[in-house]
Amino acid sequence: MIKGHFGQWLSRPMQSLKKSELLAWQADKEADGLQYPTISRAWDALRAMLNHAASDGLIDANPLAGVKLQKPALTEQELASAGTARRYLLDEELSLLFKGLEGYQKKKREQRRNSRAHGRAYLADLDAVPYADHVAPWVLTMFYTGFRPGDLFGLRWEHVNLRFKTIRKVIEKTAHHNPQPTLFPISSALAKVLADWWKQCGKPGEGYVFPSERTGGRLDKSAMRKPWAAIKKAGGLPDALELYSLRHNFASRLVMDGVDLLTVSKLMGHTDIQTTIQHYAHLQPNRSRDVVDAFASASTPVAESSDPDFPVVSPVSPVSSDANGS
Repeated sequence: MIKGHFGQWLSRPMQSLKKSELLAWQADKEADGLQYPTISRAWDALRAMLNHAASDGLIDANPLAGVKLQKPALTEQELASAGTARRYLLDEELSLLFKGLEGYQKKKREQRRNSRAHGRAYLADLDAVPYADHVAPWVLTMFYTGFRPGDLFGLRWEHVNLRFKTIRKVIEKTAHHNPQPTLFPISSALAKVLADWWKQCGKPGEGYVFPSERTGGRLDKSAMRKPWAAIKKAGGLPDALELYSLRHNFASRLVMDGVDLLTVSKLMGHTDIQTTIQHYAHLQPNRSRDVVDAFASASTPVAESSDPDFPVVSPVSPVSSDANGS
């Protein structure tokens, strides 16, 4: 890789390389049509070689230590989609989501009735249970908790306390930093969903809440891709709507309802409240006008007027100054 991308430097002393040359090299590669990931991999190879040479004492130090490539400019498509990834569901989309879940289950039940009527009567009757499969309770759990998909795939019955309406588990994304479990309260609506699903699963005391139907083990990380597409189609949701939007919807709705950012940060399992501030603070109700109006009301006397609809506002008189200007 180094020979292919840095051939013109092979005869150079390693210690003589400069930051300006690396950035010029990047510009040349971009002009040749190379994508940023390819350029970055080549730079990683060169940097590793220079670090190795320095550690072996072949050179005093890596001459390009701390140098970073320039981030590529956003494409037109990236600019157009910027800011849309982390968005909440509109009110009409919320209705379409539940319509899609209902449509998904209806189709699954129809397929099962057809199978049972054509020689496969041994299959379970899906009309006799609350959920056609794990998909609806999985999606509803994400909707009501804002959990990341990974935490739902790893959710176990040992983590769920239906009596006290809590989930207590380690956040998988940050487990290497914080291996301690976090306690999350759950709503009555979700408690009912999980209670119905628990009964449907035979009231297990342990194991995955949403196990693989094929293996009984943990679901694959791509397991919800096709079901989510089917739900969007059944409900008429936009094709571009990501499953992860359910997590952002959870946080966004809380913030817009006036929940403080620290509470939202804890419910989202963020390790740093700055993450919450960065992505959701702009959704906080703007109380600035209320504050200045309250100040004006408390600080400005209103004089009587002959017309009650148009009171005369008397501004607060400034402090008079003496002859010395004090």
